Parts: sequence; C-alpha cells; structure tokens
Amino acid sequence: MGNGHLFAGADAGIWRWRESTKSRLLMIAILACVILDAYATFVMGKKIAYAHFFFIPVILAGVWYYMRAIYVASFLGALHIFTSFIYSDFSLSILTLEAIQRALVLLAVAYLVGFVSGEHAKALLREEKRRAEEIRKRIKAERDNLKLIFESMPDGVYLISADYRIEFMNEVLRHIFGDHVGDICYKVFHNREEPCPRCKHPEVMKGKTVRWEWHSRRQNRTYDLIETPLRNADGSISKLTIFRDITERKKAEDEIRKLNRELELKVVNLEEVTKMKNVFLSITSHELKTPLTPMKAQLQMLQEGYMGKLSEKQENSIEIVLRNLARLDKLIADILDISRIEAGRIRMFFKSMNFNEAVKEAIKTQEALAKAKGIKISATLADLPDIVGDTERLQQAIGNLLNNAIKFSKKSGTVVIKTERSGEDNILFSITDYGIGISKADQKKLFLPFSQIDTSMAREHQGTGLGLAIAKGIIEAHNGKIWVESEPGKGSTFYFVIPMRQKMTEKEVSYIKPGK
Repeated sequence: MGNGHLFAGADAGIWRWRESTKSRLLMIAILACVILDAYATFVMGKKIAYAHFFFIPVILAGVWYYMRAIYVASFLGALHIFTSFIYSDFSLSILTLEAIQRALVLLAVAYLVGFVSGEHAKALLREEKRRAEEIRKRIKAERDNLKLIFESMPDGVYLISADYRIEFMNEVLRHIFGDHVGDICYKVFHNREEPCPRCKHPEVMKGKTVRWEWHSRRQNRTYDLIETPLRNADGSISKLTIFRDITERKKAEDEIRKLNRELELKVVNLEEVTKMKNVFLSITSHELKTPLTPMKAQLQMLQEGYMGKLSEKQENSIEIVLRNLARLDKLIADILDISRIEAGRIRMFFKSMNFNEAVKEAIKTQEALAKAKGIKISATLADLPDIVGDTERLQQAIGNLLNNAIKFSKKSGTVVIKTERSGEDNILFSITDYGIGISKADQKKLFLPFSQIDTSMAREHQGTGLGLAIAKGIIEAHNGKIWVESEPGKGSTFYFVIPMRQKMTEKEVSYIKPGK
C-alpha cells in the first residue's frame, strides 16, 4: 500500500471521529433541553425562565449542519408549545401564545445561522477547490518541467506506478530499451512474468530511497540505479529511477585492482631487495672496517718513531695515508649508519639535554676542516631551556650540516649558525653558507641517500651523498622537519625544527626510507 493511501485512510478516520463527536454533543444538548422543558413544566410549574437554553442546540446545528438546524428548531419549538399547551389545560392561553412566539424565533435563528454557515462553508469549499486546482496545476507544471529535465539528462530515467506500469521513459532509455511506456517494467527489463526477486519497488513504495547496481545480461552493461519515491498530484506514489551506465568505470576499477595486486607484489620484491642491500652494506662495511684499525695503529706507530726515525718525506707520506684512512673510516661509518637507518636498527636515547651544548660540540668536530679552508664559524645561540632528545645523534646531524656548509663555501668565507625558539614548544636551528648555492631541481634530491647534485663537484669536495640523508633521518626521528632555502651563486641556508618536549625513552627507530 502506498503512502498516499495510508494518509487518506488516516484522514477519513479523523473525519468520522469528528462527525460522530459532533452528533453526540448535539443529541446531548437536545436531550438536555427536552429534560429541562419537562422539569420546568411538570415540576416547577413554568415558574423559571429556561427557553433561552434552546438556542444552544439550534446554533450548534446551524454551525455544523447548516439548514438542517431548522429540523432541530422545529422539534424544540413544537415540544415547547406542546408542554405549554398541556400546562394551560389544553387551552390557547397567553402562555401558549408566548410559546408559539418563541418557537418562531427559534426557527428564524435556525434559518439565519444555517444560511450564513452554509454560505460560509460553500465559500470555503470553493476556495479549497480553487487552491486544490492551483496545486494540481502547479504539480503538473513541475512534473512537466521535471520530464523536460529528465529528457535532457545523460543518464536514463523512468517512472513506474504502484502496479509496476511504466509511466515515463526519457530519450536515453528509449534508445537503449525501446519505447515501452504503459508496459510492465519487469517484462521490459527482465523478461519475466513476475517481479524480480531483487526488485526494490516495494521498499520505494514505503518511502525509502534505494541505491544498487544492476547488470543487464541483454545489454551486457552494468548500471548504477538510484530509486526514490515521487508523489503525484492525486496523492499516489510513483517510483523514480535514474540509470547511470558504469560499465567502463567497473572495468577501470577491475584494472586498478589488478594493477594494485601487481604493485603489491613488486613492493614486496623491492622490500626484499632493499633488505638484501642493507645486509650487504652492513657486512661489507664491517669487513672493510676490520683491517683499518691495525693499519691505522701501525701507521701511527711509524709516525711516532717506534720503528725508527722517519725522514720528512716519509712523515708527509704517512700523514697523507692517515688522512685518507680517516676519510675511508668516515665513509664506512656513513654507509653503516645509512644501512642501519633504512633497516630501522638505529637505537636512540631520548633524554634531557642541552641543545646549545650539542651545537658547540658539533662545531668542535669540524674546526679542523674549517681551519684548513680558512672558514670562520659564527654562532648565535639563543637562551634555550633543556629539551628531550638524543644528544649524540643531534650532534651528528648538526655536524653533517656544518661539514656540508664548510665543504661548499668559498675559501676564507663565513658560516653562520643560529638557534632560536619557534613558537612555544619548538626549537629552530639554521646554518647559512655563502657558497655555490643549489638550484630548485637539485633541491628535490638533496636529502636522498647517495645523491649527488654534481658528480664532478662530489669528487672535488670529497662527498659521499650520505651526510644530509642521515641528518634528515635523525631530525625526522625527533618528530622534526628539515628543509633548505637556496639560490645558485648566493649560498644556502639549511633549517630544521624539532619539538622541545618528547617522551623520554630508549628505542630502535626507522626514520628514513630508500628514495624518500
């Protein structure tokens, strides 16, 4: 049953209850007048005035039943005349004449009230009909406009009545299925003699809006269906259905799922390769580092004269070898660090520390390199509270940034270091050099492991491409952010910001990913 029928049934029930209540009230009023007249006549002897109470049922009848009030007035008037006639010993006395006069007044009042109420009711009925006609015309116009909109839509649209009969099909559906207005929908679309088990028609007729997918075997197409109730001018319900052809979208979704599965397999393979690479780097670095220690020890013994006095040329040669061993040792340490970082095997100790002290220690580690190039390091350190972080790793990150700034600065240049608070809870570190600068294109790959913006430059400045990647990993492990601002020929400024408050803990962290 449609919603329109339910509402119509409810309205009829209310109307019947209202009419029944009015009838009961009127009968009670009439009965009260009859009892009052009999009591006044045969008990009180017409010694009380009571006839004005007769106007109550007369007026009620006039308001509710219009000219039928005359019947009520006639009955009550006749009753009043009859009781007065009996009281006057069946003679035409003054009392009887007064009763006749009151009965005529009752009839006049009944006619007047009934006539006015009837005319008023007719006027209301005409107004209601006029409004209903306007609403019907407006609904029809809106429905016609809606059909025009439906005809211009790229999706298929049709209307179905409560008995499954097609009321409207737009041009798109007529082109696909043919013009079947007036036919039964399940015969047209499903070639069935009864409604389809998946049909949403009963749900829509109950007022629900339903969305579902339907695959047409006849057309070999998949449609996204939106079905919603549409109220007609007569109060009945039709089902409005919008067909959207999603066949190509479904094919694309299947293709995307297939590509995702392939990508997942490739990611798994890539992770395995990365793991193997890290294991290889770790083993190779350890194997390379093992002979370095005795080599360095033997050379230092030679340099200090344990095996006899050396000539100046021999001392210079040993100094060159030791310096290159130190470079090789640093390179192996960086390779070990980057492999540990990528494997997530770096253990960090987050505890209370003085950030400025870490900056000062990092400066000390690079003083020899700065002195060799005649670079002046200027540090402006703000008054900062103690923070929570890994002192050794932050010192390493700052050292890497300072090493990078010194290497790419011109001789006798200046490197400027600053620390300051950023907001209430963060520390901002910056280091500026006035060297060769970095282009926008090169900035994108600056923090990638083993990345060099210029291979010839890397050879000139003895770079491995690991220092900035390690610094980025350390800063991000501190929930921070690192970036660079630079222009070719004008130098570079590297920044990082980290929170002052962290959870004090000791843990292994994975803070860098290959190629990120």
